[in-house]
Amino acid sequence: MTLRHKNILSDERAADALPMRFTVASIVLMIVVLLCASAISAMLENERIREAGAVLSRIDSNAKMMSAQGEGSRVTIDINIPAKVTLVLGGLPGHENKWPEDARNHYIRAGSRQITGESTASYSNGGLNGTMVLGPGQHRITLESVKRTSYNRIFVKVYEN
Repeated sequence: MTLRHKNILSDERAADALPMRFTVASIVLMIVVLLCASAISAMLENERIREAGAVLSRIDSNAKMMSAQGEGSRVTIDINIPAKVTLVLGGLPGHENKWPEDARNHYIRAGSRQITGESTASYSNGGLNGTMVLGPGQHRITLESVKRTSYNRIFVKVYEN
């Protein structure tokens, strides 16, 4: 068996495969970048939902205390709802017109996700005629407990100052 001496300077087999290697490497790199972008987007959406949940918890804890104390309580709080998130107090997704039956419900809408919850407090907008919707941004809201004799229930009226 004899060894052949190869001259790597004149061997062009590797050069023929070089464009294909660059193409495959580029495709793999694009897939990795897309997966990273998708993971970051999901992580940011989860963080926005977590922040909105903290805001909703703050509103709900005040509303529960006010509802338990009866009518006549009022509190003003400053909140910051994250971008691309909406809070709806006093309704369920797609059934906002069923107020006051669903007045004890609330939900967070972030993109296509909707996280619902239930409270012991009944929510209403400032006119006592429907749900309260809070969009993204800074809000100074007032919570006020009001007895509505027609429904024989205490509502926590939520309105912006």
